[in-house]
Amino acid sequence: MELRVAVMSSFPMVLFTTVYPEGEKYLPDFFTSIDRQDDKEFDLVIGLDRLKTNDVEEYIPKGISIRYIERNPTESNILMRQRAIKMMVKKYTYILFVDSDDILLPTRVSAARHFLELCDVYGCAMRIIDEQGKDLNILFHPPCKSSISTVLPRFNIFGMSNTAYSSKILEKCLPFPEECVLLDWFVATKAWMNDASFIFDSTERMKYRQHSQNTARVLPPFTPEQIIKATHLVLQHYDLILKYMSPPSNKKYIQIKNAQQYICAFDKAINNSPEKFQEYIRKLNKLPPNHIWWSCVAHPELEEIWKN
Repeated sequence: MELRVAVMSSFPMVLFTTVYPEGEKYLPDFFTSIDRQDDKEFDLVIGLDRLKTNDVEEYIPKGISIRYIERNPTESNILMRQRAIKMMVKKYTYILFVDSDDILLPTRVSAARHFLELCDVYGCAMRIIDEQGKDLNILFHPPCKSSISTVLPRFNIFGMSNTAYSSKILEKCLPFPEECVLLDWFVATKAWMNDASFIFDSTERMKYRQHSQNTARVLPPFTPEQIIKATHLVLQHYDLILKYMSPPSNKKYIQIKNAQQYICAFDKAINNSPEKFQEYIRKLNKLPPNHIWWSCVAHPELEEIWKN
């Protein structure tokens, strides 16, 4: 079900987010940050996941063209997002993704517009905040001097809160597997497989909120249960990528296959040796808190623990 609230403008950029009951308390900060953008030439599409329009309308800034897309009772969150994206790639040149529990800094939209004139996929650094919004003085960014081809097969830096895509490349990333949990990583990897050009902006343009509902944790301390769950999610990601991607002769496919085998070896090691697993957790939690998404799984600096 789609609810049209205003006539869609001709602006080439759209900002897309989803709202849900567990994150409703963060909406005032989120929509205030949208209102403070130095570039307001965009439309707003809001996916309603178990919420109604009257749950969010009081927070929304005036003067923005909005479309609500309501999740159907029999529809998964992934399929609702896919339906929204299919609509947006037909109407807009650029699609900017933001999580509604995070906060946009004032140049988030203008920077995305600028960089998407130069690339297909744009990501920005983020300042990490806690559940109450306190700045933790930690910056989310990729390892220094790392190429996209080095990072994406093993980790993710292009989330659904710090990225923007050209519609041309995003359309090539459709459809999405309904069972996909790590949609952000799946889309970024599929864009990479389709030879997209990437730029990662080292200037922080988001505040990224860490709380108990985060799927991907980047702050220690990590628990054994969290690492086991994260490992299973990463392995599921590889299964889906290999199932829906290019044939085995493709060089990038082989990189993903090698990464899968590496994580399989880690998974086997921590399951076969509780002692090694405990040592891994202990040393992981002593590392500097500069993790990116999924770097807590088989962290490259701790390979000697589980490979021996």
